Amino acid sequence: MPAPNRSATDGDDEPGTPDAAARSVSEEVALTDGTTVLVRSVEPCDADELAARYQSLSETSAYQRFFTVMPRLSDQQVRFFTEVDHRDHEALGAVETETGQGVGIARFIRSDSEPNSAELAIVVADAWQGRGVGFQLLRALLRRAREEDVTTISAEVLTDNHALLALLRHFGSVHTEVSGTTTTATLRLPSNPDLGR
Repeated sequence: MPAPNRSATDGDDEPGTPDAAARSVSEEVALTDGTTVLVRSVEPCDADELAARYQSLSETSAYQRFFTVMPRLSDQQVRFFTEVDHRDHEALGAVETETGQGVGIARFIRSDSEPNSAELAIVVADAWQGRGVGFQLLRALLRRAREEDVTTISAEVLTDNHALLALLRHFGSVHTEVSGTTTTATLRLPSNPDLGR
């Protein structure tokens, strides 16, 4: 899912400011197999970990996320993905509690033209897929979206990515528009900020 072209420094809050701290997420959650992961806000210090985790993705997982397979993320991409304002661009990571290794990441980026709408992107490490990481990330991310007055989330996905489409439908009615090999899935968020609990 390609990211919209928005600067990592858009928005007024710098990481570490009181407003940014108020938006911080840190929550231990149990997966379907009983494993515990920490879902937390992504910060600039996560740059090296994010770059390394991208290179460990299978070609299938990388393609489902970016619609292309790159040998590595560029420095500019890594900065964009980790230097977020937690308001117009929110990113949450799932971290294995025992090793500190990242196992998934989800983000929303607010639309410039429709401030109550945002685009969603999510990826989970191959070995962690099917264990509930995506559910926990999306639950926390949608809660943050509601806190930031985002009411509609859309995702451009490969039409055969049935797992992500099913995950979105867990949180409400999803409108889909198919265009060749891609589908735009749109979810209107319920007013309850504790989505999916």
